[in-house]
Amino acid sequence: MQNLQYVIDSICAKFTAEAIYELIEARLKQGPLVIGEILPLIQSKDRSLDPGSAKTLAQAALEDLGQRGQIRTQGDQFFIVK
Repeated sequence: MQNLQYVIDSICAKFTAEAIYELIEARLKQGPLVIGEILPLIQSKDRSLDPGSAKTLAQAALEDLGQRGQIRTQGDQFFIVK
């Protein structure tokens, strides 16, 4: 997967990478999540995004956060690393 900022720029999303990370991290503080739970949150911040674009952003952000060691996955669920 490509870098999150590259994905944001390529689909002309009205986000910064940091804003998406913060949105995901805030949701993760409430407990584990599946990717589908993030899509409406992303779309509510940028109503021009279709579900596929929101999913692409979520996947890139989750992958980046995982590579940084900030989250972990188990099956289709994502957890914050404490």
